[in-house]
Amino acid sequence: MKYFLTFDIGTTSVKTCVFNRELRLCGHSNGEYQLITERPGFVELEPETYMTAIVRGAKEAILRAGINAKDVVSISCTTQGETFIPISKDGHALRRAIVWLDERAGHEAAELNNFFSPASFYQQTGLPEINGYTPIAKLLWLRKHEQEIYQSTWKFLLLEDYIIYRFTGMCVSEKALATSTGWFQLSSDGYWQQILDAAEIDADKLPELLECGAVVDAEILPELRAELGLSANVRMITSAMDQTAGAIGAGNLTPGILTETTGTALCLVATLDQPNLNHPSRITVYRHFAPGRYLMITISMTAGLFLKWFKDVFCAEESHQAEQEQRSVYSLFDDIVSGTEPGSNGLLAYPYLNGSLQPHSNPNVRGVFFGIGVDTEKKHFMRAIFEGIAFLLRENLELIEAVNGIRVKEIRSLGGGAKSEVWRQIKANVAQRPIAELVESECASLGAAILAAVALGYYPDVNAASASANALTDYQNPDERLVPLYDRIYQTYSALYPRLEPLFPSGRGI
Repeated sequence: MKYFLTFDIGTTSVKTCVFNRELRLCGHSNGEYQLITERPGFVELEPETYMTAIVRGAKEAILRAGINAKDVVSISCTTQGETFIPISKDGHALRRAIVWLDERAGHEAAELNNFFSPASFYQQTGLPEINGYTPIAKLLWLRKHEQEIYQSTWKFLLLEDYIIYRFTGMCVSEKALATSTGWFQLSSDGYWQQILDAAEIDADKLPELLECGAVVDAEILPELRAELGLSANVRMITSAMDQTAGAIGAGNLTPGILTETTGTALCLVATLDQPNLNHPSRITVYRHFAPGRYLMITISMTAGLFLKWFKDVFCAEESHQAEQEQRSVYSLFDDIVSGTEPGSNGLLAYPYLNGSLQPHSNPNVRGVFFGIGVDTEKKHFMRAIFEGIAFLLRENLELIEAVNGIRVKEIRSLGGGAKSEVWRQIKANVAQRPIAELVESECASLGAAILAAVALGYYPDVNAASASANALTDYQNPDERLVPLYDRIYQTYSALYPRLEPLFPSGRGI
């Protein structure tokens, strides 16, 4: 039996997974770490922290899988976008990693905006704007404020690139990850020289770009092979950014399929052959795992966070009951919501607790419960939250369709919200599309394993591997009887923003 070892390197943790030849999860591990936030707007991490978590995770996952480490044939990692690390010619990290959440480069972003309007920048990169988070602005910040480090830098490596370098000694990147930086140009499918020139960044300080799922032309370094017990035949495979890897794992590979992740935020991902880069909404577009294919991504900052906030503030009684019954409080919420009438007795939950990116770009908008009456009960607030996130999903779905002139036929549900059959059914009813859960929930890790398996010839292509690896389950079809009800409520929901927007100038609504 052969096995694929993957790392999903997130903001504060690394998920390590072992998949077998059939791409079934055999063992996993999760290791956490703390970000360094010593100054306002600065978010960093020691590069060695990533490697320590990776090595520990690999040992634990292999042990839990009950396999011989010498049967591992590949290593691949999917990572957060934007985070980068400068290294010297001898391979040493010259400073802490600048994490994607870091927003230090606001002044540098403003400087670059003098050269590139948001619309022109979007047309070139698929990113809505240059701001303090954008890596190209952070490279300019580093060149201006840490000149010695900039001059000493051999290569600026994104996080996946850095892990590949630590395992192989090779400086390479891949295109689905580079698309998040602001220095990757969609039309040329490579580095954008014009913005590098504007920021006075040396292009030779960036690594060679490979395709996703490419075999890195170097052996795993002997010291890491020995520490992990790997064979000399194990290969490093380029992967993709976490959103892209997640789409691969979920089978979101062709237009007409959409994945929705209801976690803290709500994230919708649609595959496109040709995105509309002239639309004023400027929804984020990433290069997909293969040339000529793209991902359009909407991000709404409050989804599961809304339900968690309500639980923490108002549901001590339910939390105690769930504890007594030895089950999750969210399972109890499912029971309560399923027994509450659709439409929540006229109550609407407007779900923006901390601003909006899509469908409305407005950091000041805030949440509202609309339609409270003397007959409103706690159960109506709970169901209204479930329905409010479903309306938010429909709003973004319709935005993606309108911008690109496409029709989404099917939604695949990921994240913590996917575990709620009640919530999936409400989403299906509101969006009027079938929604399916997936057998394997670790879609980003699975996507990394799929790319490795195809690269090594175990499957003919990504489509075949994805179809074999992750089956759809628990289809929730829309209840046609509820279409008129939810259409009517959705019209009211959609009318709220234009009426409320003028009331939010300070971000507090009063």
